[in-house]
Amino acid sequence: MSQPSLPFYRRQQFGAAVGKLAVCALLIAGALLSFFPFAWMVSTAFKTPPQVLAVPIRWLPDPITGENFAAAWRRFDFARYFLNTLFISSAVTVLSVTICSMAGYAFAKRRFWGREMIFNLLLATLTIPGAVLMTPLFLVILKLGWINKFIGIIVPFCVSVTNIFLMRQYISTLPTELEEAARIDGASDFTIWWRIILPLSKPAMATLAIFSFVGAWDGFLWPLIVLKDKAMWTLNVALGLLQQEYIAAEGSPWGVMMAGSLLVVLPLIGVFLTLQRYFMSGLTIGAVKG
Repeated sequence: MSQPSLPFYRRQQFGAAVGKLAVCALLIAGALLSFFPFAWMVSTAFKTPPQVLAVPIRWLPDPITGENFAAAWRRFDFARYFLNTLFISSAVTVLSVTICSMAGYAFAKRRFWGREMIFNLLLATLTIPGAVLMTPLFLVILKLGWINKFIGIIVPFCVSVTNIFLMRQYISTLPTELEEAARIDGASDFTIWWRIILPLSKPAMATLAIFSFVGAWDGFLWPLIVLKDKAMWTLNVALGLLQQEYIAAEGSPWGVMMAGSLLVVLPLIGVFLTLQRYFMSGLTIGAVKG
């Protein structure tokens, strides 16, 4: 059989190179489109009201002002809302990592009747839209007397099927011999989970922590439903509901709103940068185990 000619290989290599360039161009374009709203938010946060409404658009504010941040801090009682959001997000994160890691360990390493069936039923709940669960969840919270209490926001979201799935996938990759050796030494299930599983699951736990913290920090609809007292609002609820009040009082709110939004986003960026190394490792390792 005759071998393909050299020009054929060259055409094949050229086609592969063009394909890679096209993929890179699409990724760069997507990254720029994703970065555009953030860049606009940062730019607007340092502009004066006339600069915000200026045509044509000026990306670099001149002069740069920090008054928007001071106004956001004063007008929105930012310190109180920040502490409320930080408390809720931290509590949800700690409880979610603890409970979901326990559940992941049970589904990955323990043998009990109906394990696979229960796990598949949990996965099936991911197909249910969250909006469908709002009414029954609100009725449960109402019966428990948790309306206008932080516990009414924390408890419903301290367990996530997605987080249980990620922990189960990751823990499944850990050597079973470690668990067996611990059992020979008389270790209980809790001791194995605490002393062996958790120290070896830092990448997966970091991934869970990021997902849980970001989800709780960005929450708007459920805190809006549960929290009636203005002093208990979270940052997103305060920014959303106080926008109209600021418009009525002082006109154009966009510089102040963007400054407040930037202050809301910065803690999320800090959490991600802190846990980024573990986050990437947790996603890749947990994804290769069937």
